[in-house]
Amino acid sequence: MTIRRRLASAFLLIMTLFAVNQAFQWWSVRLRATTTATLDRALERQVLMASLHDMVDSLQKQVSLVARIEGSRDAPEARRLFNEEVERAAAAIRQLKDVSDAGERPAVTNLEQTYGELAQTWRTVYENLGVERGGALASQIRAEPLSRGILVDILPELQRQQAEQVRQAEAELASVTRLTGRVTFTMFGIAMVLAAAVAYLVPRYFTTHLSELKLGAAMCAMNHDYRLTIHSRDEFGTVARAFNDMAEHVRHARQELTAANSELAARNTEVERQRHVSQSLLLNVLPEQVAAELAAEGKVAPRYFEDVTIVFTDFVGFTRSTEKMAVEDLVRELNGYFTAFDEIVARYGLEKLKTIGDSYFCVGGLPVRTPSHPVDAVLAAFEMVQAVRERAIHGHAGWSVRIGVHTGPVVAGVVGIKKFAFDIWGDTVNLASRVESAGLPDRINVSSAVYRRVKDFFAVESRGRVATKERTDLEMYFVNGLLPTLQDEGDGDAVAPLAFTQRYRTYFAKDPPAFPAFLRARPADSVSGPLRSP
Repeated sequence: MTIRRRLASAFLLIMTLFAVNQAFQWWSVRLRATTTATLDRALERQVLMASLHDMVDSLQKQVSLVARIEGSRDAPEARRLFNEEVERAAAAIRQLKDVSDAGERPAVTNLEQTYGELAQTWRTVYENLGVERGGALASQIRAEPLSRGILVDILPELQRQQAEQVRQAEAELASVTRLTGRVTFTMFGIAMVLAAAVAYLVPRYFTTHLSELKLGAAMCAMNHDYRLTIHSRDEFGTVARAFNDMAEHVRHARQELTAANSELAARNTEVERQRHVSQSLLLNVLPEQVAAELAAEGKVAPRYFEDVTIVFTDFVGFTRSTEKMAVEDLVRELNGYFTAFDEIVARYGLEKLKTIGDSYFCVGGLPVRTPSHPVDAVLAAFEMVQAVRERAIHGHAGWSVRIGVHTGPVVAGVVGIKKFAFDIWGDTVNLASRVESAGLPDRINVSSAVYRRVKDFFAVESRGRVATKERTDLEMYFVNGLLPTLQDEGDGDAVAPLAFTQRYRTYFAKDPPAFPAFLRARPADSVSGPLRSP
């Protein structure tokens, strides 16, 4: 049943109760009116009978009195008045007959006939007055039984009957009044109960179903698989079904969205993985800052760096090895050495630029400017020499390494639009290459510019002026090891000596990035042997 039908049924029920109550009120009014009319007629008949009794009694007494008076002068006037009284009594009897019911009609008719005879006798008495006294007395004598019959028998019986009818009418009226009162009260009570039931059940029906809808909405918000239970086929059931349909559509939409998000997440993961791969590849080619600038701007502006340290390495004996070793073995050996160099360069904050054949080229002090790059480059060079020696000990190619270090200004930038590379240019690069080629195996050869920057940290051996390939004499130095004054006997090998660390902090306001443990307290030796102090 729909809500409209429920409300219409409730309204129809209330209107039906109102109509029934109104009908009963009309019926009770009619019943009381009928009973009251019956009572009124009975009372009217009582009044008429009482009046008639008085008139008959008065007329009889008057006749008796007049019959004893002889020769009255006023006999005609008295006769006229008497006749009027007689006629009034007759009219009262006719009126009584008119208001009598069928059960009373024979007795009233008898009264009317008896009174007619009595009235005729009374008229005879008046006609004989002053004419024949004996005739008047005889008529008066005949009238007495008739009047006594009326006054003693007929009227009292009629009055008794009327009194009984009045009692019955009064009792019926009281009964009708009580019945209508009870029925009215009962109908009012039923109407009130039904109205209260409608007033309670209809809002309760609405609030119950609205609460269920509200609770269902809250449950669906917490549990997307929850569905409303449909208890009715009215508008609330329609709303619940529509809500369930909407929730089902939302669930399908969420599933599709989840699947799309999963697919998108997978794609994003793949894109992110590819981005990381490309970023890693880019960072393998370019420094991080340069790669970021290239990604943001699409190009890299050339920059001038007034102070960088360049490290060149070159393997001694590599050319002879190429004649004896297979190509794949040669490449594998180079990859092993250069991988070790990559790890060392990263540990000391240097930037690898490129490899050219068996030559390794890195720089310190760019793209992030730092004042400690000469010392960091020398420390990295020591670890490179040590790495080459350890690989030779473990059965790899017995190569030695020449390392040249030079400090000076350069211009840095990215060249090309395909397979671009970060590179540096300037005389500093050429001089670093010449310093490397003028060195000795497993030695660190530095220029005078580097010497001035590292002499307070390392034991340096002057080589004097050394001629390069271009017949140019350059002041060069071998770095043999850590200064004895910076050695601390009590420190472990895991960290730099305390004196070295303190001086590093004093010069550069930071801790050293790493430290070769084998540099601690090394004994002096020949140039080609172990690293030595002067």
